[in-house]
Amino acid sequence: MSTAQTDLQAMIDFRQRLMRFNATLDTEYRAMVGSWRTLGDVWRDEKYREFGGALDEVGRGIDRYLAATSSHEQHLQRLIASIDEYLRIR
Repeated sequence: MSTAQTDLQAMIDFRQRLMRFNATLDTEYRAMVGSWRTLGDVWRDEKYREFGGALDEVGRGIDRYLAATSSHEQHLQRLIASIDEYLRIR
């Protein structure tokens, strides 16, 4: 197998892993926020509010990360398509 084919598969694998990670991160974060909000009916002390603030801060970071990696995923897809086309016509 040529190096280009091996690199192509590594890029495909990485892109797929990135997409799964991002989907899991987003889903689990949103689920955590929902669970935290539900607990607001019974957990009403200062620590509840502190946790919410920390959760909000993490959420802003997650949102920035997901926005940034969206363009990385798209870039990887274009590279994969270009390499795949090159290998097919070669």
